Amino acid sequence: MMVSLNNNLSRIGTFLIIAFGITITAFWLISSSHFHENSSVLSIGISVDIALLIPFIYFLLIRKSTIPKTTIILVFVLSLLLAYQIVPDNYQHTLNYIEYLLIPVELTIIGLLIHYVIKIGRGFDRNKSSLSNFPETLKMVLMKAGLKDTFANIVCSEASLFYYTFAGWRKPMSLTENEFSYYKSSGYKSVFIVVLFILPAETFALHYWLMSYNTALAWSLTGISIYSVFFILGDRNSIRHRPIEINESTIKINTGLRWSFELPYTLIEKIELREGDQTSEKFANLSTFGFGNVMILLKEKTKIYGIYGIKKKTEMIALSVDDKPRFIRLLRDKLPDAFS
Repeated sequence: MMVSLNNNLSRIGTFLIIAFGITITAFWLISSSHFHENSSVLSIGISVDIALLIPFIYFLLIRKSTIPKTTIILVFVLSLLLAYQIVPDNYQHTLNYIEYLLIPVELTIIGLLIHYVIKIGRGFDRNKSSLSNFPETLKMVLMKAGLKDTFANIVCSEASLFYYTFAGWRKPMSLTENEFSYYKSSGYKSVFIVVLFILPAETFALHYWLMSYNTALAWSLTGISIYSVFFILGDRNSIRHRPIEINESTIKINTGLRWSFELPYTLIEKIELREGDQTSEKFANLSTFGFGNVMILLKEKTKIYGIYGIKKKTEMIALSVDDKPRFIRLLRDKLPDAFS
């Protein structure tokens, strides 16, 4: 392990020295009289050296190491940005063409994410892990593998979004007595349909308009829009498969992947059957859409947990619950004083 670490550090050190040498040489050439005499040829050479040669050297140095090969994408993007800072504005034509490489890079990233998420999902299916607890199971696997909590949350959130996008179309399992859906009566379905139809049309129009101004920006925003579609679909499917649960000593509160945490009964002060009032009170709105139909008032500021490891402290929570009478009946048995 130590030998591998030292070997990787040696490779990174060698790369940084070479990259620094190429950058210094580029600075010297641009500031010299040679550049003004042969600006067209030298600008092409400098652009290629910084934007393409540096990432290629990095690849050659790490290809037989344990360093993830996907890091070459980051090196390429940083090298391209560096080239734009060094090459004068009037001589950046070559860099504009190199930007087109960002298109397959974006598609490659999305493709790799889909591949690995499907691979992970198949492994979980063999272990009989259900759609309801995929994020928790994945995070447990990542933590056992030695990934720190912050990175585990990020990887888990990204992977879960793609997993639910592709695997979440099956019919949700029937709810048990202590489980509750929260998306049917909130108006979420209508909003989902409208956004899903508007986003692709808006993306196409914006892409077409931006192509005449900045190709790289047009494709970058299109990539973000494609990712947004994955997010919307993953969010929708996770909401269907991850119900709220009333357990022996806690409420397991899920809002798809947006929010997920256990709320102990000992922290609940009062439960009110109403919408949250944004104008007169501060609350954490965990409804899929709107301001909920159940308000939970807490005894003290409590930390709740969301997607990407987001943490928030609140004294009041707004929930949407479809079967509100059954939800209240079960909670009255657990917390009779909360309804007085």
